Amino acid sequence: MKIIRISVYRRDLPYVGGEYAWGDGNVFTTGKSTVAVVDTDEGISGCGEIVPGGNNYIDVNEEGTETVLRMLAPALLGANPLELHAIERLMDKTLRGHGYAKMPVDTACWDILGKATGQSVTTLLGGKLTDGAPMYRVCPQKPIDETRAELEQYRAVGYRHFQIKVGNDARTDIERIREAMALIKPGENAYADANRGWTVGEAIRVVHAVRDLDLMIEMPCETYEECLQVRAKCELPMKLDECVNGLHMAQRIANDRSAEVVCLKLSNLGGLTKARRVRDFLVDNGFSVTPEDTWGGDITSALISHFAASTPARFLYNTTDLHNYSAARTGHPLPETRDGKLYASDAPGLGIEPDFASLGEPVAVYE
Repeated sequence: MKIIRISVYRRDLPYVGGEYAWGDGNVFTTGKSTVAVVDTDEGISGCGEIVPGGNNYIDVNEEGTETVLRMLAPALLGANPLELHAIERLMDKTLRGHGYAKMPVDTACWDILGKATGQSVTTLLGGKLTDGAPMYRVCPQKPIDETRAELEQYRAVGYRHFQIKVGNDARTDIERIREAMALIKPGENAYADANRGWTVGEAIRVVHAVRDLDLMIEMPCETYEECLQVRAKCELPMKLDECVNGLHMAQRIANDRSAEVVCLKLSNLGGLTKARRVRDFLVDNGFSVTPEDTWGGDITSALISHFAASTPARFLYNTTDLHNYSAARTGHPLPETRDGKLYASDAPGLGIEPDFASLGEPVAVYE
């Protein structure tokens, strides 16, 4: 089997809640989806998607993705998409780094392999170890009355994990955490995500001020080293996120025992082929994980559903349904969500096809 064509599509994904606010003054309204469709000489096609999470991930953008795909395409044409590790090495040899832009091709090759063998991506990853992954829902920075209303809305459809967005000045964030935690009910999980927004001093001030609460602190500072400083002063469990960009960082986390939960953003790790190595290493070392991405549409959520389903339930902290944050479609049928859980399709491949009516005409075709 050979790759004969790579088509690239763009689609704006407006956030269903209007404005999505998080740490350090960031406000996000529209995701920019880039979808790659890989066609083969045997008539089997696969798809993949990357969606940046606003200005907080400015290096991950649609123009950069298309530039990288334009550079990779000549090397990929004629390659066998079933040979996942060969494709991975080919892309890395052709261009160092830029894993986020390689992710749509990597995803499409997993999709093709599943269709060619009649197996779901979950099966290809080793089998279903979690049947229905618990989802979290974000509480953006809004007035407390709006937060209360949103929490009730989410509870009604089964969510029991809630992420409180913080990462501004310490005084305001302490108040916000205490107000939000007063809304959390017994049996629910909550964590305060600063998205790298605090200095070390601010983070230490916050974690001391809220140490009596039953919550987790997520990614308090910009760098891993700064988070490690906070960890030494923090009595609460910690979750690491944006700094987790490869196996080398997973090894540091394991050596330092610097977190209880590790967030695995697929694009930050360079796609599923690399991410599963990181996931398996962390699980083998006793860490819980959250499979997700910076943002995403329907195709991204489908990929996450398989990554989550193939994670041992004991070590799957939670995941999220990124497609339900968006008011536009990139694929169909939609990944299944039910009773606060995300389910992976048993259909061959990802179990989703591009929604060409929504995507429109490709912005680039390489053949």
